[in-house]
Amino acid sequence: MYVEYLFIILDYFSTLNRKIFIYEWGIPILLGCTSGYLYVYQEINLYLFVAESITFIVTLLGFTLATLTLFLTNNSHLEKIKQLDSRKKVRGQPISLYRLLVINYSYLIIIESILCISFYIGKLFSPICIGEFSMTLNCIYITITFHILFMTIRSITDLYFVVSREK
Repeated sequence: MYVEYLFIILDYFSTLNRKIFIYEWGIPILLGCTSGYLYVYQEINLYLFVAESITFIVTLLGFTLATLTLFLTNNSHLEKIKQLDSRKKVRGQPISLYRLLVINYSYLIIIESILCISFYIGKLFSPICIGEFSMTLNCIYITITFHILFMTIRSITDLYFVVSREK
């Protein structure tokens, strides 16, 4: 079974500090739990949000792929960025700013792809998923969707500062 993508996920988590973790995971988890609460007590339709968000996630996946491609092919800044230290470590080794950005965008692509795949797999099994199980899956989906959005904001901001720093 192909599981090499897990190395990218582990590399991503090893680059997080407490502040970034709270921003990229804490807030989305809070929003996911809040959506579960609203589902139980306000009877909102979580599936409607999930179904509407898949188009956005697929579009964001294309955008992320394009951004990574443009970043990797822009040779004018690559050599300088490869030399800049990010002050982060992956598997005990310091990494460059270039590698940090590649890890972040690669992780985003993997998570967005997994989210898209899980949506369509979930649609296959929707007739048998009922009650709390279905609500839990929808809350997880909502949490990961917000995680992707917050991480996209941070990654674009990081990319902006890297490019503007070089000029």
